[in-house]
Amino acid sequence: MSWRDYQARQRIAEIGDRFISYVEEGTGEPVVLLHGIPSWGYLWHRLLPPLAGSHRVCIPDLIGFGYSDKRDCFDRSIARQAEAIDAWMEKVGIKRAAVIGHDVGGGVALRLATLFPGRVARLCLIDSVCYDSWPIEAVLEFGHPDTRRRLSAWTAILLMKQAMKTGFASSPSDDLLDGLLAPYVTETGKLSLVRNAIALNTNQTMEIIPLLQRIAAPTLVLWGEEDPFLPIRYGERLAWDIPGARLIRIKQARHFVMIDRPHEVCEHLLDFLIGRRPEEKPSVMRPPQAA
Repeated sequence: MSWRDYQARQRIAEIGDRFISYVEEGTGEPVVLLHGIPSWGYLWHRLLPPLAGSHRVCIPDLIGFGYSDKRDCFDRSIARQAEAIDAWMEKVGIKRAAVIGHDVGGGVALRLATLFPGRVARLCLIDSVCYDSWPIEAVLEFGHPDTRRRLSAWTAILLMKQAMKTGFASSPSDDLLDGLLAPYVTETGKLSLVRNAIALNTNQTMEIIPLLQRIAAPTLVLWGEEDPFLPIRYGERLAWDIPGARLIRIKQARHFVMIDRPHEVCEHLLDFLIGRRPEEKPSVMRPPQAA
């Protein structure tokens, strides 16, 4: 599916004075998939058809990302993103859902599970921001306020493409990278992405650490064994800190596991969504050190 085909499927929900673009397909128990930075809902395009065969799959673009509202002058932090997703779920009639988050979307999912627990029936964290593992240096540099003045949109996208390539186990196609970055090729898109990077705040994952032990939703942690941005030790720590959580290591996968290993990730997700427990990997027997 091309990014243009995916974008043509998007709907719009107004949330106060902002709006969220989202894709919704399938029927059944709802599943919400949350992307990270610098992507958008298109990140999940390879998983959409198989998941929608048995579930109501809803994929929003976080505010400030993708084709959601990118006007300037609003809070884009993960705390605000969690509040916006809560309001969006109410708007589109999702009382409770399985929430699957990647990267920054994983941080949003963690805040939903700890601060809006009634929204989360099941929780899956895929190479997620957590603790003080983020933001990575490349994103910090991109988020410098002077970036919007120093770099044209075209130059910014070229630099972002180069940085993203290390997040894949195999060489991603230019078409794929172009699709993941398509919403940001204009000056408005570039500025919005810079603002998104500036908004990243480690305190908003650190402050919920004491709440992780209260998460009651069944939890699955999927992690690329070769992730260069968020090493697997953070996935191990999440699996230790969240009661009953299971960790599955995805071999030959880096940060973008849903693209590196889409079939394997989809199988694990479908098993998890219906409550089937595949043979588990060896459990973490001691609290891992993520420092």
